Amino acid sequence: MPASPRQRMSAVERRIQALQLHLAGVDYRTIAKQVGYADGAAAQKAVDRAIEESIARGQEDTDTIRTREVLRYNRLQAAHWGKAVKGDVKASGVVLQCMAGRERLLGLAAPKKINIEAQQLGDEILAIIGEAAAGDEQGAAP
Repeated sequence: MPASPRQRMSAVERRIQALQLHLAGVDYRTIAKQVGYADGAAAQKAVDRAIEESIARGQEDTDTIRTREVLRYNRLQAAHWGKAVKGDVKASGVVLQCMAGRERLLGLAAPKKINIEAQQLGDEILAIIGEAAAGDEQGAAP
């Protein structure tokens, strides 16, 4: 039988309390006794889950904020687009700023990714070729 909303809330509250104790430096065995877990391993599992949930919430919040800001840029750009394409310099500036802001938020201006391993391999091949060429020149000298 699945847990009721009240039981789930109680579990969440216990995980939060366990995390708070952990952050205060309390060992898992003591956390288990104070919060009501079977043992230190169960308390550690609860703390780990609370941390994972916190990270997931933080990431979700960041994504939500980013989406909201992109929508604001879109709306502002749409409001100035007509004047910008007709040559209004101020409106064109606003449109360009919106485009730059959206580009920054979405990471569209990120530098081109290069495969470091491929670059290193290429450098090693060139070094070997250079060494071979130098050896041939030394062997050809009288």
